[in-house]
Amino acid sequence: MAKTFPPFKLDIAGAFCLPRTLKDAREQYHNEQISRQTLQALEDAEIRNLVERLKLAGLKVVSDGNFRSSDFLESWEGISSKDGQPFTEGSALKITQRIGLAQHPIFEEFAFLSSVAGEEVIPKQHIPSPAEVMTQILQRVERSELETIYPDIRLLTDDIAAAYKFLLNQLYDAGCRYVQFDGVHSVVMEETIRLNNRVLRERPKEMYVAFHAPTEMLIQLHGSDAYFLNYDCGSCDRNRLLWFLHEKETVFGFVLSYYPREDDLDELQAKTENVLNYIPLKRFTLCLPDASALDCPTSVDEKEQWETVRLGRIMAERIFS
Repeated sequence: MAKTFPPFKLDIAGAFCLPRTLKDAREQYHNEQISRQTLQALEDAEIRNLVERLKLAGLKVVSDGNFRSSDFLESWEGISSKDGQPFTEGSALKITQRIGLAQHPIFEEFAFLSSVAGEEVIPKQHIPSPAEVMTQILQRVERSELETIYPDIRLLTDDIAAAYKFLLNQLYDAGCRYVQFDGVHSVVMEETIRLNNRVLRERPKEMYVAFHAPTEMLIQLHGSDAYFLNYDCGSCDRNRLLWFLHEKETVFGFVLSYYPREDDLDELQAKTENVLNYIPLKRFTLCLPDASALDCPTSVDEKEQWETVRLGRIMAERIFS
């Protein structure tokens, strides 16, 4: 078990730039030039390298950088029923039933991350938010096919909630204590809001959960330990932050939306201190940028990413000194 626990002065909000090695390997796997086992071995090597670099940089939290090539939702959708009927062919095979037929790869992925993290840092598991998964299902599955299994959308939300309860409890039993729900692309509507709140309410009590989503979603959530909000390069709008004060015990995450340069730090510090007029320092964390926002990260982006890790530590020392 890790000896550290969130919140941290500097945290990880999302993905890191995908190394060229993995870009090439994924293309080779797609072209059937290498096996799935070879691709996974390369992913393991790059994740191990990422964890070591983060530890050397002084971070107390590590992640797999979103270096895995498996799709979270497809890892469920690819499971067929015992009679061979897939999810979308009217077999009434619900998400909860599919979970009972096979283990989601996220358990194996967390076990590897935990094994390379060691005891001095905490491994953080990123998971698409429940609303994000629901959004993907609504986008990927034809409405007529979906209604065969879920004639009422409330049945779909019930099933996703049950699936997440299973996943989070299994992760907790495996030693996972820090989860981040990623939902920056989820649709904000009554059903997705209710779904997110239900999963937050039913999670293991000692599991720390951070939520990264649009403000329109965050302001309607209850029960998350930390809320991570993308930081616009422009001025911070006080009205978009005051909602946070209602969550007396939660942490606010300030996610950088770009890779700063050293001469940007004074301006960034001033804007951060303006935010801290409304949020106690003990409930604030600075988050590294999410590389998934980049269409096609380059070697230059990767270099700037690691420079941002260095600058992030400097900024955290300034703010928390």
